[in-house]
Amino acid sequence: MSPIDVFTVCSFIGVILCGMMALVIMDMRSKQPNARIKTRMHESFAIEATRGKKTVNTDADLFTVDKTDNVLSAWVRPKLSRLRTVAGDNGIRVVIAATITGELIALVMTRYMPLPGFAKPLLIAGLPLFLAMRAYSFLVDRFRTRFLNGFPDLLDMIVRAVRAGVPVTHVIGSAADECPEPLKSEFKLMSDSLQVGRDLQEVLAVAMRRIEIADFSFFCVCLLLQRETGGQLGETLENLSGIVRTRREVRQKTKALTAEARITTKILAAIPICIMLCLYFLNRAYVMVLFTSDSGHKLLTYAVISVVLGLFLITKLSKLDTSR
Repeated sequence: MSPIDVFTVCSFIGVILCGMMALVIMDMRSKQPNARIKTRMHESFAIEATRGKKTVNTDADLFTVDKTDNVLSAWVRPKLSRLRTVAGDNGIRVVIAATITGELIALVMTRYMPLPGFAKPLLIAGLPLFLAMRAYSFLVDRFRTRFLNGFPDLLDMIVRAVRAGVPVTHVIGSAADECPEPLKSEFKLMSDSLQVGRDLQEVLAVAMRRIEIADFSFFCVCLLLQRETGGQLGETLENLSGIVRTRREVRQKTKALTAEARITTKILAAIPICIMLCLYFLNRAYVMVLFTSDSGHKLLTYAVISVVLGLFLITKLSKLDTSR
């Protein structure tokens, strides 16, 4: 066989292997617990929406896909809507500030660190994007934590009102005045939507997609099932409140168990800085070699990269996904 034939066969086999790997990865992702929960929630609301209803006009900014959208806008618009939900108008400012900070840090690093030529454009483009994604994840995690901290108490309030004979559509409005943020804003928005005549199923579907928290999705499914089949809503919500509290205790226990690794990460990050500061005050000329010579620049660059990679690995190993 000629070299061209060998190259063609190898390319064909490589494409097949890459396709098989992509299918396996997609199948593995679809079998993850969070993916299964999200699929079940979407299927539940999809079944409700197809029972003799016309097309529901939900939150267009969040769920409607315009045919003129490209891949970038179709990915960015839901992220912006999610950002407005979890942090309001300040969320966009925080992400923009993180992006600008990342760009400035990248410019300083490319100016003073002896990086290879191919790494400089990657650093200038990648570091701002990385910090923007980290800021977005921080805001989402903070919203989820604050929401879940007050959600069991809100469920108890709804249970007491339902057992007293108050309709659940009225309870949502009254509960919004008693609970803290961000529960207050979300349930107030749901109450306003119900008061203007929107259907409960439609309001819950939009709220579930907007909030994207499994515990709240369980609450929405309970309301829909009780609406369709009847039964003791108070008892069902009381059981759900116990489940939500148990899940919160598991998250807190997980945080306590991983506290040692998280403290270790902070200590390892602080040790090099403390040592260099001490050496700077004790023997300044000894430390300044790292900043005034090419060899020192290389050693400092390797040290920074090694510390960052080590902190990243420790963080990934010590972090348990308790968001579901």
